[in-house]
Amino acid sequence: STFISWEEELDLESSDFNEMRRLCTDVLVGAYYLLRCSYLETLANIVMSIESNDWEVVESAFFCMCSVGREACARVKSVRNAASSGRDSPVAADGESTSIGLTQVVGSICVGGVAGVSSRHPLVLSGIAKFLGCYSTVWASSCPPQSMLEILAYLSAALSVSDAAEASGKSIGLVLIASAGKLAKAATSPGADISVALTQSMEAALSTNNHMVMANVAEGCARVSVQLRDTSKARATLAAVAAPTILRARSALGAIISSSSVEESGQAAGQVDAASQALASYLGVLRELIRFCDGSSSRRKAGYSHILSDVLIAAWPVLNDVSSHPSCRANESVLSGLLDVHSQLLGVVPALIGPYFTNLVTFVVKAYEDSLSPSALGYVSTAVETFDMEESIGLAAGLDENGKELIFNQLLAHLSQCTFKYVTQTKRPNECPQVIKALFEMSQRYLLFCPGALLQCPEFASLFGLAAACLIECKGETESTRAILIFLTQLIGWKHIRLPQAKMSKLAQFSGAIDNLLVQHGEAITKSCLGGLSGGAPQMLWPSFSECIFSIMQHIISSTPGADEPNSMLCMWLRAAMLESSLAANTQNITPEIGTSVINILCGLAKEGDKSKQKAKMALMDFGKIAKGEASTDVLLAYSIA
Repeated sequence: STFISWEEELDLESSDFNEMRRLCTDVLVGAYYLLRCSYLETLANIVMSIESNDWEVVESAFFCMCSVGREACARVKSVRNAASSGRDSPVAADGESTSIGLTQVVGSICVGGVAGVSSRHPLVLSGIAKFLGCYSTVWASSCPPQSMLEILAYLSAALSVSDAAEASGKSIGLVLIASAGKLAKAATSPGADISVALTQSMEAALSTNNHMVMANVAEGCARVSVQLRDTSKARATLAAVAAPTILRARSALGAIISSSSVEESGQAAGQVDAASQALASYLGVLRELIRFCDGSSSRRKAGYSHILSDVLIAAWPVLNDVSSHPSCRANESVLSGLLDVHSQLLGVVPALIGPYFTNLVTFVVKAYEDSLSPSALGYVSTAVETFDMEESIGLAAGLDENGKELIFNQLLAHLSQCTFKYVTQTKRPNECPQVIKALFEMSQRYLLFCPGALLQCPEFASLFGLAAACLIECKGETESTRAILIFLTQLIGWKHIRLPQAKMSKLAQFSGAIDNLLVQHGEAITKSCLGGLSGGAPQMLWPSFSECIFSIMQHIISSTPGADEPNSMLCMWLRAAMLESSLAANTQNITPEIGTSVINILCGLAKEGDKSKQKAKMALMDFGKIAKGEASTDVLLAYSIA
């Protein structure tokens, strides 16, 4: 029977077919190593000679070629390596034959131009698109720039076929990344302009409404633009590529505004949702374009405009209008997309964003008050890091060191208060893990990049207490629990993280406050960590729990140097944790004797300092395995002997 689609296929499940193909890959790679260029030559003859009616054969042949793409590309690369070193070898000769054969195939594919796309079966077209992406490094090294543009045009046309869209989008990205240097060099020729080809690819990607396709093409276009040596041409190219996205974003925003003004109805609400989804996708494209322009930082010299300056001029009014509309602020996807764009701008063009920073912070705070969006906290995390790493943004914003510390101190206090109110009155921490994760990721950024603002924050003690409480409240949720543990580990073990002297001095100045908070909450944190290791949390969190326990032990023991016996408070915490009812509920395998042995091992290792850290973590991991019944108590003997 002839295959039409998986929806109409009754004899075979798509998952079974894909699994069979996955298992075939190793066999095909083995066949390639035996046959070398003959393998690809045989398949090339099939795809160039079989009639289009036998599309299943052609599609299978392209699959077989894609399966060995990595190995064949490495063989072709050996040709360049041999040529540069003046050596010749059978492998290099085979690579040369492979390169010639592959370029003949791509020539036969593109010979019909864009018109040839419509004559292909959709699944064959998908196979061709994957093939063109798999061998992108071959085309970049063997094909002239004009051929690269023909490949790009073919893939752009294939984007209009839904079954081939994702493969084509991914391959456009791969082709542009691989050939960025070659296309940029070709663009220096008189009259040469690659912006048209890039813009057409971007427009075709936008028409798919597939965010993965749009992201892949945007990345490729940005990487080519960054490679252009002429800054004015790079600016113009990037502006041309971004223009369709900005226009569509403006159109989507217009649809949201017009539909929101209509009396509430099901149709209007549906239109707002559709337009909001589209707007979020376009903001995602802008984010990718900005993100991959970070490589242009070497051009940040006096007299040079950043290659994003024209894009920023065009996009800024749209970004402002999005931020000012209530429906956009209320939509999590749009708000998240908008804040992601602003976060990227902070990192890539800090000097251009500095003058607007105060207004942006006002918007972020209002957005967080209204929506408790984790993205707002993510933006503040980026801002804290950027202000520390990039002097230009502080100058542009008119803030000296004291001014920066003050504004971030006030910002942390207010955002913390909003979060405390939310997790005590509206939702429990386990019901909003993304908010908890974002809060403590932000707090960790404060610790590393602006410790003065964190330690002098009036909510610092409450923040520490919330961290200790959330280790229980989050009930082992992976991302939020890990963020809390990383924050606590680095804060408690601040003496052992590498920071500039000024930051270490600030931490030393407030070490008493940290010690007092550890005394208040240390027992609860220790219980949570040992409870998690005994089965109360996923095993992937064990390393984080182990790090946190070790940082507590190391901090306390280093505070009482020269003592022969372990600190009594530490021993009390560990014993209390071993006797905790939640630990007993998790496992029946931890007896009082085992608990005592583990405590003695850990205290002994902590006294040795950083050099015993890995061994202490291994001991705690073994404790977890004993609790789960995956190891016997004999594993502890190794630590006692050592």
